[in-house]
Amino acid sequence: MVWTRRGLIAAGAVVAATPALARAYPAEAALWEVRDDRAKVFLFGDSGPLRSPWRSARFEAALNESAVFWKETPAAGPGANALFMAKGIDPARPLSTWLTPNDRARVVGVASSVGLAPVLLERLRPWLAAVFLDSSFRSHFGFKQENSPEYELSLVAKGAGKLLHTEFPDEAAIVDYFAGFSRAAEVGALLRAVDEIEAGPDVAQRAAEAWAMGDLRPEIQEIRRIGRTYPDYYQAILVARNRRWAPRFRAMLDGETTFVLVGGDHLVGPDSVQNQLAAAGMEARRI
Repeated sequence: MVWTRRGLIAAGAVVAATPALARAYPAEAALWEVRDDRAKVFLFGDSGPLRSPWRSARFEAALNESAVFWKETPAAGPGANALFMAKGIDPARPLSTWLTPNDRARVVGVASSVGLAPVLLERLRPWLAAVFLDSSFRSHFGFKQENSPEYELSLVAKGAGKLLHTEFPDEAAIVDYFAGFSRAAEVGALLRAVDEIEAGPDVAQRAAEAWAMGDLRPEIQEIRRIGRTYPDYYQAILVARNRRWAPRFRAMLDGETTFVLVGGDHLVGPDSVQNQLAAAGMEARRI
């Protein structure tokens, strides 16, 4: 099991990847800095899986300058699949019973388009079905977790012996988080995944290229759409978590220089981490 940007995780669905032409991504992604007289914190938003490897000397230099590395989730352990299945499967409530007839048809259509048998999803709760669909979509079209910034920077941090902290302390906490979604938030998670698959891999590739160039406009537009279309999911996946970062940053500024890596969705829109920091009297300056 591999953690990803969109749902924090990608379930262990094994899907044959469709060959894709891979080209190098620019290394101009957005980076912010929060500082006071004692310390500073670098803030970076991950793109998620990419079609070709991502490297940036600028970001590696910022990480090397830091004593502490924060990211969203720990590396998946051998028991992760069992944990997710334990709370992501509900035999008494098939996936189709959560959905309208139109949304059921959409789920079946996108599952088939990425090589995932729809019957496999029927046992899953919507949040875990979203994970399977997202993972299958990215794998099917050549977006690989090992090409992501999170993967690369985690290797650099581990090799340098950086002190590691994670937003979620362990896999059980991640599972409990998703399993605690409201009905509307769960369905929103699933339909967002459906939306992205229906939009297709070219849209995902253009968004990744914009991210790599430091162009936040596609991500801002997407987050605004999510807030309008799936407000309960938006509150659960972004707003509630973004609000928790301000006290963490305050504590970081009392310590050593730190590098914080979160999903790119958390750094755009009216409820972004930067806006939460500003409300708490801390300025995140793009550098």
